[in-house]
Amino acid sequence: MNDYSQMTVLMERIIHKYNQWENRKRTYGTKMLLTRSEIHTIAAVGDNPGINITALASALGVTKAAASQMIYKLVDKGVVEKAVSPYSDTEVVLNLTEEGQKNYIAHRDIHTRSDEESLRLIQEMPEPFCREMIQFLTAFEEIMDKRLKEE
Repeated sequence: MNDYSQMTVLMERIIHKYNQWENRKRTYGTKMLLTRSEIHTIAAVGDNPGINITALASALGVTKAAASQMIYKLVDKGVVEKAVSPYSDTEVVLNLTEEGQKNYIAHRDIHTRSDEESLRLIQEMPEPFCREMIQFLTAFEEIMDKRLKEE
């Protein structure tokens, strides 16, 4: 008989460790410590040079106010620059500075290495087990979505 409580404890422990790892400030190609939110904002600007605040907020899944506050922080840190849009005098567009570009490239490289490690692990799984894991994780995600809506 399976000990299902052992599986839930293990999942919670993995989620907790993942959150700890994700929430650490770290450097990305420079000496500047950046939060997860900061580097993901840098990544969004790097992926979309000339993006405006509205599109950035949409890409990040945050409000325009939250995106704007983050951009002020990143401008102060010298990794993002604001400029007047070439299409409208009232719109501001965002681009990475040279320092921002260094962080962007290092972050992308970290994801590439991390993705390769995860892919190698998944490729070693038997295909039926992988399909069952996808079903399980999909159901687990639905449970988490439901919990988030309840709060």
